[in-house]
Amino acid sequence: TVNSRLLKAGILIFLAFAVCAFVCYLAVKIYDKGICIRDSQSIVTDQATQIEIKASPHFPEANVRALFNLTNGCNLAEIDFNKRRLEALKKYPLFSNIKITKRLPDKVTIAVEERKPIARINFEKDSSGRVKWLVVDSEGIVFNFPLKDSNALPIIKESKHSTNKGQKVSGKAQMALRLVELCSSKDIANIHLTEVDVSDDIYLVARTREYNKIELLWDYICKKGVHDAGNMDDAIRKISSIISADLKTGHYQTFIVTDRDRVTVSPNEKEFIR
Repeated sequence: TVNSRLLKAGILIFLAFAVCAFVCYLAVKIYDKGICIRDSQSIVTDQATQIEIKASPHFPEANVRALFNLTNGCNLAEIDFNKRRLEALKKYPLFSNIKITKRLPDKVTIAVEERKPIARINFEKDSSGRVKWLVVDSEGIVFNFPLKDSNALPIIKESKHSTNKGQKVSGKAQMALRLVELCSSKDIANIHLTEVDVSDDIYLVARTREYNKIELLWDYICKKGVHDAGNMDDAIRKISSIISADLKTGHYQTFIVTDRDRVTVSPNEKEFIR
């Protein structure tokens, strides 16, 4: 009859669903068991062979291990390495990058890369009240750095501190940084900066190891308030050329640049016109 046929069809459909549900249940169990096996294989039992740390010069290996909670007994499969990496980069501006290489199931390599400072800028006080210089790299990022490894770097002087640790310099400080980079290049070999002072409203003032002073008119190296590194490059190359061709080494001079075609050298007020 129709009713019996419908009943049989219903039973078959129910059995089909039951079989599918059982198969899914078995698949989940097998998958979960696989995860458990994999997780148990990811437990660190020997740090020396399972974890490789390539620490930076100023951030010890033990500190890197602590950042990622890497100890004997930890489970590598349960550590969110990417999250911890991003947290570390935010907390420590000293780091330019952290590279993580995982080799399943139980090995990992962490390589920490440091920023390279090119100038000192501003300072901060530590918990004991001691003053510590901050430094800045070529990307303009400000970070703390040991004084013994940075005391030979030129100083960028501002009228007031404009950039805190972990931030990026801007404005006049950015121009000072560009000047430091320029004078560190291979083709400017006779200007060794000790200080770049951007606190004056009229001139950017730089001093060198050879007791020379450089004054660059802000109105010349800026265009309507926008800093123009091209004009500054042009001025520094002119001064470098003058030093190489006309001046005695070690003789105190002040170089003043107010426009593209003229460099005035004091105390003799000698002008070099292109």
